[in-house]
Amino acid sequence: MLLDRWENVVSDIAVGMGYELIDLELDESGLVRIFIDIVDNTRDVSVKDCELLTRQLLYQLPVENLAFERLEVSSPGIDRKLTKESHFERFMGSRVQISFKESIDNIKNFEGILRKNEVGGDGDVLETGYALELSDSKRNSTLSFSLRELSSARLVGETFSKGRKHE
Repeated sequence: MLLDRWENVVSDIAVGMGYELIDLELDESGLVRIFIDIVDNTRDVSVKDCELLTRQLLYQLPVENLAFERLEVSSPGIDRKLTKESHFERFMGSRVQISFKESIDNIKNFEGILRKNEVGGDGDVLETGYALELSDSKRNSTLSFSLRELSSARLVGETFSKGRKHE
């Protein structure tokens, strides 16, 4: 698939330069949007980082026979997508919005605090791995889930730096 090829090529280049590919979007008009982060999370992505990767991609993508009209490289922003297990681990305790592939009581979208799923009664970690701490005016509850059940997940526009919320 074309998107997989793009992701593999861009990820290899980005990782070689110290960046992590967070997300990649291909538009029918030829626009390619690439969202990166710093691999070791020691600092935020700067404009200079985006420029450096853009320059490298402008040279390398034609060599890889990947055509595009426009290329945009940026940081994932404060409402970043969570696409990998490492993203969920990094932003544990943050407010997230998740969307399930299958509805639960006719609802697919939930918002709450991301938690590690509790340990089962026999001491084993439950298979689901993650939980969303929900709270509304009527009740507090927890929704357990696995990453394969999700169609999308993203942080809810909180200000953060290097994986920690500003105080």
